[in-house]
Amino acid sequence: MAGLGWRWTRGRGAKNFALYLCVASAVTIAFLGKAEPPLFDYARSTLSDAAAPALSQIRAPLIAVERWAGNVTTMFSLFSENERLRQENTQLRQWQHVALSLQNKMHRYEVLLNAVPDATSQAVTARVIGEASRPFIKTMILNAGTAQQVKKGQAVVDDRGLLGRVYVVGANTSWVILLSDLNSRVPVLIEPAHRRAILMGDNTPAPKLELDVSDGPVKPGDRVVSTGDGGLLPPDLQIGTVMQDGSELRVALSARPESADFVQIKAFILPPPPSATEPAPAVTASAPEIPLVPQATIAEGISQRPAPPAMPLQSRSPDEPQFDGQNEELDR
Repeated sequence: MAGLGWRWTRGRGAKNFALYLCVASAVTIAFLGKAEPPLFDYARSTLSDAAAPALSQIRAPLIAVERWAGNVTTMFSLFSENERLRQENTQLRQWQHVALSLQNKMHRYEVLLNAVPDATSQAVTARVIGEASRPFIKTMILNAGTAQQVKKGQAVVDDRGLLGRVYVVGANTSWVILLSDLNSRVPVLIEPAHRRAILMGDNTPAPKLELDVSDGPVKPGDRVVSTGDGGLLPPDLQIGTVMQDGSELRVALSARPESADFVQIKAFILPPPPSATEPAPAVTASAPEIPLVPQATIAEGISQRPAPPAMPLQSRSPDEPQFDGQNEELDR
């Protein structure tokens, strides 16, 4: 009996020790996560790089099942879908002609004004290999990293619009915080009022709009694009449209993260500002020299100029009034 009691006490002590060890490890990890975020970002990117091949293999059958289920669903509404697509194609052809006409007109204006063309941003195509809810609620994982020249803060877009931006980069993977996440803050521009605002995520499909103090009417249906302020994101990226939700203004996002497969990571680099100590460029163009005329030539020209003809004196009659300038009233 004594041996059994000793074994039971030893087993319970081992369980308590394991429990205490887990609690201490959890507290230590939580403290280090708050004190050293780059350390955990590095660990997260390293683990995602190691798990990237497995994530790609696991996601492949899931994508196939999603596509099959989507095809089965669309079979029951195929006729109505075709009718809707025909109408959309007709409208798109009309808008295509308008867009081409405006593009040609803008090109002529730029040539006449000698305008500087907008810089084209470079892009890297990547595939979504996973989703995560840590450290943010709305996060996706891509199979492109520093080996593909991906950097922190770059914009991630799909074929419809902006999805989010990169916040952690590994060697072959990168983590993206979506626009709908609670920690996302993106400067945007509302058209056609040309009014600036901040798009604030709140873990809902439609983030909130925080307008600036400037004037300008904002109404549902207005287009929302990125501004490029601060060099965070490229300008004029499609984000969504304004929608009214009670007393708040929200944005119906154009991108669909839940159905995103292939995405693009856009690099936006601002040109460096001129240095304050840089000397001003020297002026190379000089004014045309005026030839000097010798003084002898000027004197000779004056001496050879003919004298003006003498003007005959006109006689006045005795009855004509004389103006001597001495008395103003008499002169009048």
